[in-house]
Amino acid sequence: DSGDSGGGAGDGGGDTGADPACWLDADGDGFGGPTPAPCADGVPDGGDCDDADPAAHPGAAERCDGRDEDCDGAVDNDPIDGLPFYPDEDGDGVGAGALVSACQLGPGLALQVGDCDDADPAVHPGAAEVCDDAIDQDCDGELEDGVGLSADCPALSCLDALRAGATEDGPRWVLLASGEAQLVACDQTRDGGGWTLGFVRNTVSTGSQGRFGAGDVDPEGLDLSDEQASDSAEARLSWTDLNGLDWTELRLTAAYAGARTYASEPIARANLRIPFGEGGYLLYGEQGYTWCGGDASYTDSGVPAPTSPAGAPPGCRWHGSLGSGWDFSTSLAVNQGLTLCGGDASAFLTASWGGTWLAYGAPGGAQAIWVR
Repeated sequence: DSGDSGGGAGDGGGDTGADPACWLDADGDGFGGPTPAPCADGVPDGGDCDDADPAAHPGAAERCDGRDEDCDGAVDNDPIDGLPFYPDEDGDGVGAGALVSACQLGPGLALQVGDCDDADPAVHPGAAEVCDDAIDQDCDGELEDGVGLSADCPALSCLDALRAGATEDGPRWVLLASGEAQLVACDQTRDGGGWTLGFVRNTVSTGSQGRFGAGDVDPEGLDLSDEQASDSAEARLSWTDLNGLDWTELRLTAAYAGARTYASEPIARANLRIPFGEGGYLLYGEQGYTWCGGDASYTDSGVPAPTSPAGAPPGCRWHGSLGSGWDFSTSLAVNQGLTLCGGDASAFLTASWGGTWLAYGAPGGAQAIWVR
């Protein structure tokens, strides 16, 4: 019937006189302006923001001329005659993603690319790492800030590094008593791990260990374990100030030709009656197994010495031809442990009593003291 014969706007009907789905295209660029026109006289696509300029219409090429050629409401965005920049969402000066074109460097743009988190201005190449936050601030793909993995984030000890997840043997950055960070060998697998190397000497060295433990001596040499030092042609005689470090037990180890040959039982720090670097003895246990830090020689015969070296408490045992050193014997009768010879450059014992002897100057053996 006649009530249903009329066409609505845009449906192609001709009874309205003008179809608002078409627009007058005054500049002939294929896009109409704001004026509706019969489709016979207009174009179906509108949106022309300047119907007097055929170079301005949706999809037109934007140029650096201060105009909005593509009619998207922005001036000079992504111009064809612009310069290449990288999007920089967080404004830290380093961009991410594909190149974009712009007339000049401004907010949201960067000349440099490589930002691995463009939502965080504290993360970009060259940024300072923050210690132990599990974030790669400098975008190099490595977490140098992990405890013990860099001089900027040193561990307090190898036990500290172990608790932070460093479960493999090897050097870690450790904060020494001097306040300096140093690469120090860590034993993270034996006897529960967490052992920090405090002293290492190999048989290549002919130097004197003097008053070991009183301050640091060549701590850079602590990056090799006794096993590694025994297999090295480079002289190693290094220690740190064990008196100033936080630890509760120590052990002495030895190696020959790259393999561990001996490890003492852990010895409580409470049994260290005299600080390292002082003349005298470390009393180990109630019977007084000894450490001699002086320059004299004594014999361990399993009985109290008739006299004691200067500075040592009563009841010290003797050390004879072995020279001054550490006796970590677990025998009450004879020295069946391991003696680390002192500055007198006497023979070097790398295994238990009666084991391999090496002269100083010849490679092959090494000894170490570890603390935890």
